[in-house]
Amino acid sequence: MEAPKQGQKGSFYKGLLTFYLIFLAIFFAAAPFLTLLLYAEADLSLSLLPQLIGFCLQGAFLVVVFSIYEKRSSLNSKRSHKFALRTFLSSFVTPCLEHGHSDDELISSPAHFAEGLDRLRGQGIEKRTVATLQKVAQQNVTSLESLTVLAAQIDHTHLEAWSTILQKSREIRDASDPKQSKEAIIQMLESILKFDELIIY
Repeated sequence: MEAPKQGQKGSFYKGLLTFYLIFLAIFFAAAPFLTLLLYAEADLSLSLLPQLIGFCLQGAFLVVVFSIYEKRSSLNSKRSHKFALRTFLSSFVTPCLEHGHSDDELISSPAHFAEGLDRLRGQGIEKRTVATLQKVAQQNVTSLESLTVLAAQIDHTHLEAWSTILQKSREIRDASDPKQSKEAIIQMLESILKFDELIIY
């Protein structure tokens, strides 16, 4: 429950910052026009109007630059979080889809991952692979739970996808029937593929 709270708290602060930036942009955009209206008949040589206009334009420019920088920084941070999460999930993917593609391809290309998943559906999963995945799930479920906070920092859709992956990993760990294990493995891989296909805004 802590991860969603932190995600909501982060979204609140981002919304507050966005509102503040919009307010500044409107203020700096309107200030020159209001000043011109108030001092339309004044002698500009005896007033601070030119300096005020310059200050407003500089402020508006700084607001725009800061907004772009904040957006780019946020996107880069979210992409780094997603790559770290996806790299961790490779311990589940590699034993199933190691033939034909490298780890880097399976992480960077959902198309390669989808191809391997289609072959796996058709050919089935070997007993040795099922045993390997159950061992991986036993070792990594706790880590998956702790990484939920990182998924929450991306957005709610990635958090939902990560929660599904976590649930399927628990089912793999706790499954006693081989058929249930194979179904849970396929469902988990499908959830990982959906996680890969999500777009970060």
